[in-house]
Amino acid sequence: MLQIQTSINDARMPVFIFPHEERNTYIVSIPDMNFSLEYSRALTEADQAEEIVLHLFNVMDEAACEAVARDITRATSTK
Repeated sequence: MLQIQTSINDARMPVFIFPHEERNTYIVSIPDMNFSLEYSRALTEADQAEEIVLHLFNVMDEAACEAVARDITRATSTK
């Protein structure tokens, strides 16, 4: 499991990223926002970011979504 920090509305929040090997997915959790998401590891980095933005867009503005998606995809692209 990876743990990173991201900034949402000037607040630092932990993000937990679990690579689920059997299903070839990532499970992402931001507990402070009561948010979680599972998406395919087979997606390109750009498609992963888009998937994250699409799901976060329900709870925050687009600029914040893109920043969080960038933080997550950076962390997973090195793994």
